[in-house]
Amino acid sequence: MLFSHVPDPEPVPGPADTAAGDPALDARWRAATTGWRSRSVDRDEQRTWAWVRHGWEALLEPGDGSGRAADVLLVAALLAVQQRFLAVGTEDPDTVELPDPREDGAPLEDAELLAVLGEHWELDPAEAEQDPEGFARLVGGFLQDHLAERSDEVLGALVERWGATTVFAQLWSLGRPGEVEADPDRPAFPLSTDEIAWIVSGVPAPEKHLAWEWVNR
Repeated sequence: MLFSHVPDPEPVPGPADTAAGDPALDARWRAATTGWRSRSVDRDEQRTWAWVRHGWEALLEPGDGSGRAADVLLVAALLAVQQRFLAVGTEDPDTVELPDPREDGAPLEDAELLAVLGEHWELDPAEAEQDPEGFARLVGGFLQDHLAERSDEVLGALVERWGATTVFAQLWSLGRPGEVEADPDRPAFPLSTDEIAWIVSGVPAPEKHLAWEWVNR
C-alpha cells in the first residue's frame, strides 16, 4: 500500500518577502521586520508592507547606520501613521493603541528599548527590580508616547519629501483595493500620477475630507 506524503504547508510570506525595494537594503530591512505579526497591520497586509518599505527607504539618510533598534522603531512609526490615518472618522487617532514592537514585531532587547526611550525620559532600571509590573507599565506608556510623537515626525517628513497629496493618496489606497488596480508588473508604490489623480479627484466624502485634514494638520 502506498502512502501519499502530505507536503509541508507553504510558509506565510512576511514583510521581507512581500515588500521589494533597494537590494542593498534587503538585509537591513529583513533585520528590522522579521517577526512582525499580521495583527500589527490593520488591512491589506501586502500593500501595507510595500508602503512601509517605500517610506522607510525614503526616510533613511545616505550612510545612515543608526542601528537595528532605530530601524525597528521607524517601521513601528510608519505602521502607526497608517493605523492613525485609518482611525480618522471612526475614532480619535490620538488614542489608537499603536503596535508594540516588543509584542507585535521584531523583538527588541530591553536594553535596546531603554536606550532609545532614555534619550527622552528618565528611566531607572533599578525600578524594574523593585516593582517589575509598575516599571513595565511605565515603559509601555513611554513607548506609546514615543511612537505617537515619532509617527507625527514621520508623517511630516513624508509630506515634506513627497507632498501632502501624494502621501494622502498612498495612505487612502491602503486597505481600499478598489481605489487602485493591482499591476503585477510593477511595485505597488510609488503610485502613478493617474492613480493619485483618481484618488484625490471628485467631491470628497466626509471621511475623506477628515482624512485629508489629518494629513495636513
